[in-house]
Amino acid sequence: MTHNFERLKAHILPLSSSSDFQIAKTEWDLVGVEISEELDECPCGKRIKEHCYIHNRLTGSETYVGNVCINRFMGLYTGTLFAGLKRIKADGDAAPNDALIEHANSHGYLYDNEYEFLKQTAKKRSLSDKQLSWRQKINRRIISQTVVRKRGDVKPKPSS
Repeated sequence: MTHNFERLKAHILPLSSSSDFQIAKTEWDLVGVEISEELDECPCGKRIKEHCYIHNRLTGSETYVGNVCINRFMGLYTGTLFAGLKRIKADGDAAPNDALIEHANSHGYLYDNEYEFLKQTAKKRSLSDKQLSWRQKINRRIISQTVVRKRGDVKPKPSS
């Protein structure tokens, strides 16, 4: 099946504040990406494995679209981001590319010193055992999309 833009619009508009698609698409932010093992279906009807999770800032709605539709719909090119994600998923020793490092950092998957570490070691061919172990740990967190707590973050009080 091919990409059906009208189906995509019919999915997005009821989840948006505006009924004008050109305005509605500006309400959405990319909040996560995932590569699934099995084929799924984008709201446009295309079979996908690459999911782009989006959140509407005005309505609080959340949904997903495929990699191609996120480019057409929001004007975001995620090809490099997915290439980096595929690389570290296939090889836990691999260095994340810049797009993936920036995405992981902006979504809270990295501690500050990890961001600097990944940037500094991105092009290095050989790492010490300790550095390689650290990279593997960071890669696992990026793949699982685990948000980290930074020092100084206030922990919520348990409700009584």
